[in-house]
Amino acid sequence: MHLKSATLDDTAPSRMDTGAPLSMGERAAALPVAAVLFGALDVAGVRYGIIQDLASLPAALAGRDDIDLLVDKQDYQLFCSIMAELNGVRGVSLSCYDNVCAGREDWFVPDFSRGAYLHLDLHVGIRVGWEFRKRYLALDYPAIARWERTSSDGVSVPLVSVEDEIRLSLARFAFRLWRLPWQQWVTIGGNWKEQLSRLESASGGNAPHRVEFKLGRDAVSCRVRPSGRGLLVHGGDLAGLRRAIRRRAGFSTVSGMADAAVHLVRKTSYLALRVLGRLMPGAVPPKRRPSSGGLVVALVAPDGLGKSTQVDLLTRRFRWKFGCARAYVGTGEGSGWWFRKGLQQLVFPRRREFKAVIARGGEESTPRGGAKRKVLALGLALWGVLIAVERYVVVKRACRWATRGLIVISDRWPQMVRQGYLDGPMIPSNLPSFPGLATLIRLEQRLYRNMEACRPHLILHLVSDFSVSEKRKPGAIRKEGFEARMALMTELRNRDKDIRAVDASASAEAVNRELFRQIWLSL
Repeated sequence: MHLKSATLDDTAPSRMDTGAPLSMGERAAALPVAAVLFGALDVAGVRYGIIQDLASLPAALAGRDDIDLLVDKQDYQLFCSIMAELNGVRGVSLSCYDNVCAGREDWFVPDFSRGAYLHLDLHVGIRVGWEFRKRYLALDYPAIARWERTSSDGVSVPLVSVEDEIRLSLARFAFRLWRLPWQQWVTIGGNWKEQLSRLESASGGNAPHRVEFKLGRDAVSCRVRPSGRGLLVHGGDLAGLRRAIRRRAGFSTVSGMADAAVHLVRKTSYLALRVLGRLMPGAVPPKRRPSSGGLVVALVAPDGLGKSTQVDLLTRRFRWKFGCARAYVGTGEGSGWWFRKGLQQLVFPRRREFKAVIARGGEESTPRGGAKRKVLALGLALWGVLIAVERYVVVKRACRWATRGLIVISDRWPQMVRQGYLDGPMIPSNLPSFPGLATLIRLEQRLYRNMEACRPHLILHLVSDFSVSEKRKPGAIRKEGFEARMALMTELRNRDKDIRAVDASASAEAVNRELFRQIWLSL
């Protein structure tokens, strides 16, 4: 493709010529890994460039937007090796998703110093077509006439020139815009002020510019002119460009009917899956997931060390681009069955009284006292079974979601090494005997054994001393209980060397960055 240079103001300074860094204003600074990434690509000699407008580049380098990256097909393997060195992760999208097409991939590069990641929309060839039917190769890296070097917050990148940016946009919108038979001009929306300021008409006024394309043996020109609402393009020229792109890709003009049918089927499937995912979370694969599959991460710690806070932060961070959900297996303020939570509200104020009656035996000399003790013991055993069943359902659901590609971050995780601590079995061993007690104990133990078989892919222990817990959440736990839980966590780590400990005495931001690093390296 070729853009007629006579329609451009070649005397105006380009973005490459000025060499001045972009003004960031109040926007977030670029992630340090961005400079490392593009520096490594330059050193390795990878032929690449960014194909997006200048205004969105600062947010993209800060990890708040996508980076559209075009790479020469011959340098793709070299690009992948650099991604591996930077712990990059490739994403997989739903097969009916609009961005699923040959020559396009999602890549994610972590920045452990910030606890964030860049999202790269990698293209080894720009394909255009209907929204859910992009099968026509419009251009590749050698087809870009000119790259302009620019700098954003100290990160130097090659950016597509304004001329090629307009050519690319016209090729994309040739399949997106439709017009009525009597409508001569159609509008491409968006802020084209900067681009149009560079395209001064040789004839002056509002005379159309001519953007020319060279597509194999076809030479196509599109007339464009500025508009207050965006960019006006001649509809007949867009139709000719659309036919030329199809012919260059080896398709006939009648393939447009097949495109419409396939587009309709895929879009309907996509919308149906999205609605089903809203109504039944985890029932369908997420729109985007790591290529290695889903992951179950469990955060374990005594009260006051920030488990719930970190689970919320990590869930929001990964949910930006991946399918991510949180789970809760405790009996505190987190989510849970409404029946169990309502019953807990009724019984919780008198729990110490009931436990004291069971412990001291009540009025054992009277039949009424012995019966009360057995009734309370039965209630405590049934309560333990109810909690075990609820935890079992949550654990199985978390594992099921992970098999569908979700990253599941769990607040707590059951263990059966010691009763009564860290979400372990809850039926005490010193309950008075009553008919059915042995059956309830066996049922609880079987549920916890089944949960133990569903091991998380990653278990992270938040460790610190009691002073940190008391400072952050005063009165949440006694020192004896805190020390008992820390000793149990040490025992669990001795039994399983894959469990990792994270110092929770640091600031919440520092702890979050370390947890992010541990989870990312497990993807």
